[in-house]
Amino acid sequence: MIKNQDVCIREMAPEDLDFATALTHTAGWASESMEVFAAFLEHDPGGCFIAVVGREKAGVCVATKYLKNGFIGELVISKSMRVLGIGPMLFQKALDHLLAGQMESICLDGDLNAVSYYETMGFRKVCRSLRFRGKIKGKKHAQVRRLQPGDVDRLCTMDRGLFGDDRSFFLRRRAEHSPGLCLVSEKDGQLSGWIMARPGDGLLAVGPWAALAPEDAALLLEHLASEHGTEVLRLGVLEKNAEATRLLRSWPGLQEGIHSWFMVRGNSERLGNHPALYAIGSGAKG
Repeated sequence: MIKNQDVCIREMAPEDLDFATALTHTAGWASESMEVFAAFLEHDPGGCFIAVVGREKAGVCVATKYLKNGFIGELVISKSMRVLGIGPMLFQKALDHLLAGQMESICLDGDLNAVSYYETMGFRKVCRSLRFRGKIKGKKHAQVRRLQPGDVDRLCTMDRGLFGDDRSFFLRRRAEHSPGLCLVSEKDGQLSGWIMARPGDGLLAVGPWAALAPEDAALLLEHLASEHGTEVLRLGVLEKNAEATRLLRSWPGLQEGIHSWFMVRGNSERLGNHPALYAIGSGAKG
């Protein structure tokens, strides 16, 4: 446990899920939910951290370990506690957790006002991380269907090759918890793409979204919208994916928000940068 006067950093427990969810919603992170934090906690409880000041919970941060790479995210501090330097303490704890796991590279989605701090911690900018939000006109397509249990192994194997590491825990959990929000496209009996979404605070958080051929990408999003046409969609995309950026910027009904920066510490910038990956799952886990 790290201590700084009355500030303590400890591992997250199930009874902290309400606090973590409420804190992110207060910060305006509408795409987060209790299920998001429950997934992090199940995946690696040793990488989920809560800051406590006296007896009051004050902040949260999550470190996500894959096989060779890691992510840091969900770093948010109660507004009244930000003068205590809790953010750097939580971040250092998450970074130490990943370094102890000997991750080859560590990634994060850096807010504009925090980029300079992350650079002092050894991270460098890779590309802008864009955000889009709005509604689109839905349309059903014959080659798009609901994800079935028999598809999951194939999907995870394909995703591992595209993403650059194994995030199958989160893909399998999404398929289990939100089956009605997971679609695949198919050509000649082979998966050619997929799109997954999850409920947020008044919206659908869309991603991961992958398409082996550019023409399949739009079909997946249109089909998802056709089944959830009243929902506001929120998507994140790395600007390095020029086709994804072009597609979303051209889509009527989608508005581009304030960007952040996809940043990395380590030698590789490969993680999540494949052109077939149209939308990230989240800034906290790629």
